[in-house]
Amino acid sequence: MEREYERKYDMEYRSFREISAARRKRRNRLRLQRLFAVILFASLVSPCLYLVVPSVKAKAESGISYERRIVSVRVAENDSLWKIAERFYCKEKESIPDFIDDIRRINHLESDTIYPDTYLIIQYYVKKAP
Repeated sequence: MEREYERKYDMEYRSFREISAARRKRRNRLRLQRLFAVILFASLVSPCLYLVVPSVKAKAESGISYERRIVSVRVAENDSLWKIAERFYCKEKESIPDFIDDIRRINHLESDTIYPDTYLIIQYYVKKAP
């Protein structure tokens, strides 16, 4: 009777090992599938990004170069971020909303509200002389 119990226990223990081994195999298979999906996604997305980039390259290859400048601007009574951005905006570089976002990021502003007699740091670009 004792041997029979030991055999039964050994068989259950082995089946548990087999079950855990199968789980490991399944986990590893899922990991490989996820890795394959990520690689496939990256291989499909990167050519699409490459199609967008030539427009930026064309501007860079056109021979126009820009010089970055940084200036501190005092906010006047009726100034807004939009008005200040229009003063320093360079059409070839980015859109005005993107430029305003850069101003907010540089000056650690959480909203578009600015107050008179404060100073803002503006980073802008001018065409470099040939």
